[in-house]
Amino acid sequence: MGNTYSQQKTRWLIGVFAIVINFLFMATSQANIKDPDVQIKDATHEMFVALNKHRQEIKSNPEKLKSLVEEIILPHLDLITASKWVMGKYWRRADKAQKIKFIKSFRTMLLRFYSSALSEYLNSNDKILDEKIFTYHPIRGDLASKDVSVRAIVNVENGQPVPINYSMHLTKKGWRIYDVSVEGVSMITTYKNNFATELKSKGIDGLISSIEEKNKQLLADNSSTNKKKNKK
Repeated sequence: MGNTYSQQKTRWLIGVFAIVINFLFMATSQANIKDPDVQIKDATHEMFVALNKHRQEIKSNPEKLKSLVEEIILPHLDLITASKWVMGKYWRRADKAQKIKFIKSFRTMLLRFYSSALSEYLNSNDKILDEKIFTYHPIRGDLASKDVSVRAIVNVENGQPVPINYSMHLTKKGWRIYDVSVEGVSMITTYKNNFATELKSKGIDGLISSIEEKNKQLLADNSSTNKKKNKK
């Protein structure tokens, strides 16, 4: 009887100890997670510093810009959630292999598209990039809800300010962006509408093939543009 009681007490103490350790670990992990607005500001700062530092290299080697976007920006995106929203009901119909192929193709498309757009901006503007062009507003939403909006204004020179809204949620890896709206236009909604017709007419595999083809075309267009620049 005494031994049984002692064993039960020991197990109970071990259980309590495990709970306390787990709680402390979770508290420490949470403490190391940056607030979403701080994360956005830090990523913006890091990207601006990198663009200014490597500007000449980017002009001669655009792939450098792609690697910077991949290294600094993409880790802050939740591409799985974005892919789910973009595909809508078709995500549930897709098998694992199709989901993986879509995420990879969608990721490549975003990487190529935004790298290309950023390259055009840098080539048309020789001024040093200053992160002060961004003005941030207070977070919209409760951090405890694990889903918030980080709002910012881009103060464009000789133009109207451009409002940007980052939709973010808390994941195991920290706060991640799952949608971006520019002047009220959602990236998720835009791509969802663009893909809807192809999903309906060609199916999931047809859409993936179409995205892969567009990725190849964008790569070819960028390569052609770069060759023309190098000849000048």
